[in-house]
Amino acid sequence: MPADRIAMRPWLRWLPTGMPVHRALVTDLMWLHRNMPTVSQVKTFDLRELSAARSGCPRRISWAVTFLRAYALASVEFPSLRRTYMSWPWPHFYEHPEAVGNLVVSRRIGDESWLFFAPIAGAEKFSLDRQQGLLERYQTGPVEEVFKNQVRLAHYPHFIRRLLWWLRFNFSHRKRIKRLGTFALTTVAGQGVVILDPRAPVTSTLTYGPLNDAGQCDVTVTYDHRVMDGKEVAEILCATERIMQTRIVREFHELSQRHQPQIKAA
Repeated sequence: MPADRIAMRPWLRWLPTGMPVHRALVTDLMWLHRNMPTVSQVKTFDLRELSAARSGCPRRISWAVTFLRAYALASVEFPSLRRTYMSWPWPHFYEHPEAVGNLVVSRRIGDESWLFFAPIAGAEKFSLDRQQGLLERYQTGPVEEVFKNQVRLAHYPHFIRRLLWWLRFNFSHRKRIKRLGTFALTTVAGQGVVILDPRAPVTSTLTYGPLNDAGQCDVTVTYDHRVMDGKEVAEILCATERIMQTRIVREFHELSQRHQPQIKAA
């Protein structure tokens, strides 16, 4: 449903139960998360060199994409990041062949701010530049196109939404990954704020705070304890920091070199 039509019809903003429609999806995801035993761990990352390389790159790459890329690369070394606990028809793990990062994106429809979930598949395979392009489409493209299914789902009656989510969550591992990802990434670091306990119905959720003057920031991973233990998550945090300090720095330098000829030509 087009965003302008939603804004023009106030009665569409509220569900029959009185729940504002723009909060329906978040409420559903918290409902899916309710029985998930999650634990959080934090590590301070030293990103001085990466911050300098990013600042010197002519192509703007957001920190969200930078962290997404590094965490997806860590999932190659740590398959647990691509595993999902499935409870039906019996408890078992499903391991997806690639990382699917689900970025939380805030968009406005009419007078309301909505949270949408933007999946980026194969982040370990594709360049920072390509992933930034996907994120920009999610951030600026017509809401009724880029988040068509999520807007439509939010307007379904409560019991239909919960039934659809339950089916996706339990019956098909591939549909579950397609809708929710293998991991989630959410942050409000741009506002100078740290999320202490990020929650999403996925195996792990990554968040990070603002960089301080020394080029450091706190990075948090909240994880499903049925799938991973604290020791492995500590290793994952160390590996992600190492990847950002080495490979991602090189990728920024390479990206800068590719864009320099374009700047000179202009």
